[in-house]
Amino acid sequence: MTLIEMLIVLSIIAVAAGAVTLGIGAATRAPSVGSEAQRLADRLQAAADDAMLGDSLVAFTAEKSGYGFARFDGKTWQPLASEALGFHALPGGMTMRLSARPPVVLGPEGSGKPLTAIIAERGQSASVAYDGLTARVVPAT
Repeated sequence: MTLIEMLIVLSIIAVAAGAVTLGIGAATRAPSVGSEAQRLADRLQAAADDAMLGDSLVAFTAEKSGYGFARFDGKTWQPLASEALGFHALPGGMTMRLSARPPVVLGPEGSGKPLTAIIAERGQSASVAYDGLTARVVPAT
């Protein structure tokens, strides 16, 4: 294995560990806007990594009640059903505004379209920025 391959594997493990940590914490407390934004950032990053490592097209999809991911099978977009990238319903009362119209394609070469998502509930908001390569929670504007 080359050093680059080893770094890629370690980054995937780190993203998966972060997702597990968020999942355990979410089971013990009520969801907040900040925790939902972090969950979206983690899932976007995991999907982008999956697209790059799997050399396939993965797209971020959204509807009024939540979001998920789909993979292009050569003809159509097929929704992913895994726990990590399957559809996630936003908790009641939370809304999400996107800067780009879904589906947002996360390319295999790391050239995804930039996206900003703002998750809001009762005067609180959190923002997730995806620059085409990495996703992170940023202060809401």
